[in-house]
Amino acid sequence: MHCCIVDDRSFDQFKEDYGKTIVCGYARVDGWAVGIVANQRLIVKNKKGEMQLGGVIYNDSADKAARFIMNCNQKRIPLVFLQDVTGFMVGSRSEHSGIIKDGAKLVNAVANSVVPKITIIVGNSYGAGNYAMCGKAYDPRFIYAWPTAKIAVMGGEQAAKTMLQIQVATLKIKGKVITPADEKNCCVN
Repeated sequence: MHCCIVDDRSFDQFKEDYGKTIVCGYARVDGWAVGIVANQRLIVKNKKGEMQLGGVIYNDSADKAARFIMNCNQKRIPLVFLQDVTGFMVGSRSEHSGIIKDGAKLVNAVANSVVPKITIIVGNSYGAGNYAMCGKAYDPRFIYAWPTAKIAVMGGEQAAKTMLQIQVATLKIKGKVITPADEKNCCVN
């Protein structure tokens, strides 16, 4: 069975070849105009040929989504957010590409949006990605979640790695020698 959210042949994608980890577009739902902002879960290549992981917000996708949200506000078009987001890309390479500036622009666009907003969580909704994709903090009219949706500050795997890093750093400060086997087995006391 095939299921669609928008009316047949009504989706008009915004900047299709730019910022591919977020899909934005104008559509109609039961005849009503809406703006769609959705995370793309495919692995894509940007214009530089670099691989980008689906569900991660990169600087180009943050910039595109922010511009689209501002356009919808100017045109008074309600927004529908489809979340399957693990968060923003991190690291020095992303910082040099402008993720902090573009991410702030996206969060600011969502925070200052005055049109009605509906959020549908279809997969993951982690960390700052939840805010950027109109999480509860930005007061959407409705928030729906698929039964398999996961919402958290960070995913379980990321939380476990963070806790391990804290434990290892604490033990190293105390002068204990931590072997890679200790880290792998999480058997450090």
